[in-house]
Amino acid sequence: MLPAFSTLIDLLAHNAEAHTDRAAVVVAGGTHTHAMLYEAVQRQAAALAGMGVKPGDRLVLLAGNRTEVLVLLGAAAWLGAILVPLNLRLSPAEMAQQARDAAPAVAVIEAQCETLWQAAWPAGMPGVSTVVLGAAAGPTPACPGPPCAPAVPRQDAPGLGVVMLYTAAVEGHARGAVLAQSQLTASARQIGRVWSLGVDDRWLGVLPLFHAAGIGLSLALLAAGGACVLLPRFDPAAAVASIDDHHITVCATFAPMLGAMLDAAEASGASLASLRVCMGLEPASVLERLALLCPGAHFWSAYGQAEVSSMVCLGLQRERPGAAGRAVAPSQVRVQDAAGQPLAVDVQGEIAVCGPTVFMGYWDAATQSPFKPADPWHRTGDLGRIDEDGWLWFIGRAAHKQLIKTGGENVYPAEVEQVLLEHPAVAEAFVFGQQDERWGEAVHAVCALKAGVSVSEVELIAFVEQRLARYKRPQSLRFMAAPLDRGA
Repeated sequence: MLPAFSTLIDLLAHNAEAHTDRAAVVVAGGTHTHAMLYEAVQRQAAALAGMGVKPGDRLVLLAGNRTEVLVLLGAAAWLGAILVPLNLRLSPAEMAQQARDAAPAVAVIEAQCETLWQAAWPAGMPGVSTVVLGAAAGPTPACPGPPCAPAVPRQDAPGLGVVMLYTAAVEGHARGAVLAQSQLTASARQIGRVWSLGVDDRWLGVLPLFHAAGIGLSLALLAAGGACVLLPRFDPAAAVASIDDHHITVCATFAPMLGAMLDAAEASGASLASLRVCMGLEPASVLERLALLCPGAHFWSAYGQAEVSSMVCLGLQRERPGAAGRAVAPSQVRVQDAAGQPLAVDVQGEIAVCGPTVFMGYWDAATQSPFKPADPWHRTGDLGRIDEDGWLWFIGRAAHKQLIKTGGENVYPAEVEQVLLEHPAVAEAFVFGQQDERWGEAVHAVCALKAGVSVSEVELIAFVEQRLARYKRPQSLRFMAAPLDRGA
């Protein structure tokens, strides 16, 4: 039975005592034990406190997968602060908007991301201390300062926000979903129990730590006393080499990563024999290849989002192909109508989640606190049905949540449409998603031009790419006469 931790500090302190010399984080620079990780968190908390970081302050982070990300998360938990990891694939304009909304006290920027940050804030972010992470990898304080952290973590820490992930765009701008420590630890325990995680398990950290899945799986492995093997970026050959070299047991991917890894494994002769848990959204052809190459690996389907601290439904794909799993207790998942009333078996409606992993609410920049409706059932904005055996079947998105999921990233049509309408030649714009074998879904657009002007498809797509993250650009763009048919 996995321990029940109310805070991240409880988790880290337990590991430092129970699994002192076992690996906690493995990176190119070496292996860092649970004791080393906990010590680094305390030193980092001291350094941040010395810089004046207070409970509730936000720490913006722009970095890849490295040990310091987990150290900063632990230090934020110690102080009652909130870590705000930004997506590295954002455009400078998007990055500036999210950082402005978070109003941080400190910005921690990886050296190789400085150019991107400077493009977002050419003159620096007013009133914000900026710390640059160097090339050295290891659980060392990212922020210098005197050791003056509180002797013990805040006692009210379980209910305090500790991480904020930007998602759920409204009016063209993403909102920050705030998660409390108790919500993250509850999610880690739920995942660990379903997969029977233990001290010998190791997770291949190819999912970015600025995503809920990356953070959630890291904490699930740490909560079990296992280890996270972090790769700075996804490279199929490096990923399969890591699986064999470090005896990886858990691997989660976004499409089309798993297919590329299987190609690399076949080319190199890697056995991947240690894998026992794989998870993601993959086409049947990739799953067939996985079964042939890795007969000992079980593929799990899942359903979740940032607002529910990662996954709340899990299920073995072979037991119910096409389903998204079953609710992981004590989280509850139901399908409901527009009035919030539960629907019968196999009736389509909006997916709602209730339980200990549901977030605190969306960040309100005006009050500098999260705001959440009183209803304990979180409306996910996704449509689905639940069969007689309790399996959830994802169908699509509700009308109020137009979303395209491409390669694991969220694209909200409204934000792409808004940018297209900024072009002087565009009168109307309609952005939509279509099924895609490689990416899951792909972004497409239809535009109506103003009278007497012209612009090419290539020019408009480039216009979007200059203002938004590259994955948000349309894969194709067609021109039609106004008014546009929104059912295009």
